[in-house]
Amino acid sequence: MTDRIPAPSTPHVRIREEMLGLMQALSEGIRIDRLMADQLSQISDRARLCGEGEMADGLLDVTRRHRVAELEGQGRLAALEARYAILFPDEP
Repeated sequence: MTDRIPAPSTPHVRIREEMLGLMQALSEGIRIDRLMADQLSQISDRARLCGEGEMADGLLDVTRRHRVAELEGQGRLAALEARYAILFPDEP
């Protein structure tokens, strides 16, 4: 029985795989920022209802940061997807 050594991946394949991995990571980061913003917004609303205005304001600030991070991630993902489409027009 002989051990088969896989053929080394070409730079084309490696770059494609790395880009797909980065797009997946960006998508996950966007999803997490969206979830965090949604949860923090709800907690902020509850804090305000309990008379904790200062805490609610602080939570809204963090909520805004997550919303901005979500939008920035979407922009990065769109740019990467556009570049991917140019580099790999025949790939899904």
